[in-house]
Amino acid sequence: MTIFDWINQINYEKRKWDSFTEDEQKTFSTFIINRWLSMDEDLIQVVNYFQKYSVGQLQSQEVYKWYCDIIPRQKRFNKYIKAKKSVKYDKELIETVCKYYENSKKECIDYIELLSKDGLKNILEMYGMDKKQTKKLLRGKK
Repeated sequence: MTIFDWINQINYEKRKWDSFTEDEQKTFSTFIINRWLSMDEDLIQVVNYFQKYSVGQLQSQEVYKWYCDIIPRQKRFNKYIKAKKSVKYDKELIETVCKYYENSKKECIDYIELLSKDGLKNILEMYGMDKKQTKKLLRGKK
């Protein structure tokens, strides 16, 4: 069974655990179920509270039964929320900001996020960059 099959079972069909084969039961992942159910705004608090007890302490069968008992029977669509793509900045821009602030690359990327385009332009011009280079380096900056 796939994660979608398990979510459908928990939300709508609610078959008894014993009706699944051993191979199907082995595909049940408490972590993934918790993660997927937490994508629903109506369930996020319940899942957050229950996951303290479900991961590592309860068997899959108990977790499945608990969710089937707690979650009302209805067809639901939980859109999976992906992490935001990180913005990639030009290596030369990061290195110039690192020189200016004398900090690590990770901290300087945070600075780039916070600084305005004008602030970054000033830093780049202090290190001898012309307008064409500055424009090229600030292409990814909003």
